Amino acid sequence: MKRRIIPMLVLIPLFLMSCSLFTNTSPTQPLTDAEMATRVAELLATMTTPTAEIIFPPTPTQKPPTLAPTATIHTTQVIVTQAPTPTIQAGGLLPTANVPTVDTTSAPADPTPTPTATAPASDPVNKLGSPSSADPMDSAAKWAWPTGSDAFLNVEFKDGFMKMTNLSPDAAGWRLPLVSQQLDTYIELTVNSGACSGKDSYGIIFRVPVFKEPDQGYLYQVTCDGYYRLWKWDGKVKPNGLAVSLINWKQSAAINVGANQTNRLGAMVVDEKITLYMNGVQLGQVTDTAYAAGFFGAFVRSGSGVNYTANFDAMKFWENPIQ
Repeated sequence: MKRRIIPMLVLIPLFLMSCSLFTNTSPTQPLTDAEMATRVAELLATMTTPTAEIIFPPTPTQKPPTLAPTATIHTTQVIVTQAPTPTIQAGGLLPTANVPTVDTTSAPADPTPTPTATAPASDPVNKLGSPSSADPMDSAAKWAWPTGSDAFLNVEFKDGFMKMTNLSPDAAGWRLPLVSQQLDTYIELTVNSGACSGKDSYGIIFRVPVFKEPDQGYLYQVTCDGYYRLWKWDGKVKPNGLAVSLINWKQSAAINVGANQTNRLGAMVVDEKITLYMNGVQLGQVTDTAYAAGFFGAFVRSGSGVNYTANFDAMKFWENPIQ
């Protein structure tokens, strides 16, 4: 008899609790089995999944990757070969002497747009409508950008820009705003190049898997003298992390070259496909499965051996874009 009583004692409070959760619109009418099943389904449909990313601490900047020599990357659109036997500085990016060479064999040449005041037909903003969110970057308040200094960066809001200064000649640094994790999205960043020269660079970091540990993700990088590339960074690879070029350095006439020039970078990520844009012109497209979702932000890197400041003017994103 005891074996039968114990289960009943457990079921009774569970049944009473379920009755309190599913209150009928007519208190005098009991719920039928079908109505109870419907209410249970409704409750399950509205339950949220717990996540470890609820609390967002200040975002640290990370040491930049060390490029693996002679790495060959195959994609659905291009085949990119890393420059042979580069000289790598510890903890730094590719030195200026080994940076951008135009690859004329791995992919077709970039389009050469005619300067125009209107957005080209390829510009995603022509069909995406209003963004899911936009930050004019007049202050840190809108998206809660971390400010202040560390070993790699100084970030301040001044004169209508987020001014990000690279403080280490051998390392890039990035900051992520307090914005929700993105799955499929189009991210657009408007930047004034400031007093740049040569290989001073800036860009978008996106699909960073863990906000509290931003040591992985994709980086779309643009230089002052008109080159761009897309690379994948995994800081968890010992001892110094690993960077792999998905689109190797290429030159494009779509980039406004030189100091105090404004460029509008775009990164479209849908499923495994990544498409890069510059001022509305499509630059290139690859597929990669390393990071399926994540957070995004902005980065800067000095290529001239002195502190370089990029002026970030605005940032927007469109969730679930239709390509």
